[in-house]
Amino acid sequence: MSRSNIYTVISEQNDHECTTVRAHPRNETYHVVDYADEEARERVADLSVGSVVEMELSRAGRRSNVWCAESVETAVTDGGSPQ
Repeated sequence: MSRSNIYTVISEQNDHECTTVRAHPRNETYHVVDYADEEARERVADLSVGSVVEMELSRAGRRSNVWCAESVETAVTDGGSPQ
């Protein structure tokens, strides 16, 4: 299962490389815990709370509500500044 959508960062990447995002407009929450490659991990690590990104997510294993960022494109950062 893969989802491509617009998400808002609600929790920055922590020491365990987990970032929490909320989908638009459904307000569903996703915990991103895995990354397709180092570039995707670094892009997510650079995001601050409030940043809006377009991501393609796929399930990370069998655990509930943990996802892998397959692709990451910054749409709007906090404050509404396009990147």
